[in-house]
Amino acid sequence: MKSLRALQELVFPVRCLGCSALGLDICSSCRKNWHPHIYRTWSTSAPHFPIYSAISYSPLAGKIILAAKENGILRAENLISDALSHSLAICMKEQGLGFLIPIPSRKSVARARGRQFIYDLSAGLATEFKISSFEILSHVRKVKDQSTLDAHARRINLHGALHASKYLRGRAILIDDLVTTGATLAEAARALRACGIEVAAAVTACVAEPLR
Repeated sequence: MKSLRALQELVFPVRCLGCSALGLDICSSCRKNWHPHIYRTWSTSAPHFPIYSAISYSPLAGKIILAAKENGILRAENLISDALSHSLAICMKEQGLGFLIPIPSRKSVARARGRQFIYDLSAGLATEFKISSFEILSHVRKVKDQSTLDAHARRINLHGALHASKYLRGRAILIDDLVTTGATLAEAARALRACGIEVAAAVTACVAEPLR
């Protein structure tokens, strides 16, 4: 699947994912809004854990995430993967080794896309860092689309929505593409703790600042 997408992208001229200018994945002008740093925030529910992110969210970041998740553009996916790798390297340096737990999309969304997007990214990170990635979280009830909900509504919408399928010994590092209110990460941590799994940290490609 990935090789087919790569071949398709070779056939067509490369355009900037931000402004569509010919020549680069991201032109020099747009690159100013996609330059990996490290942003440390904290989960919104106790016991708190650190969240490591590489990119401050912007309209450009939104376009890149959309291009990767909804349109399957490999160049965009690679940019998100690189940002996650940057975040994870700092996380592991400061928090130590752990295993990765990717945040699943809603089942209907995953069916529409033909895959669990974050599962693929987490598997790639696991190979790169020589650690394990476990796909043990799943949705156990329907939730609303979060895009129009505020922080309080998101927490209510997600509470009890995730379930961890088995116990794992060690410390978990959550993986997701974007953190906004922190409600999804908080619910994932709740589900894992209910199964006896400690959450050491979370890693995302992008963070919407300030964390609301």
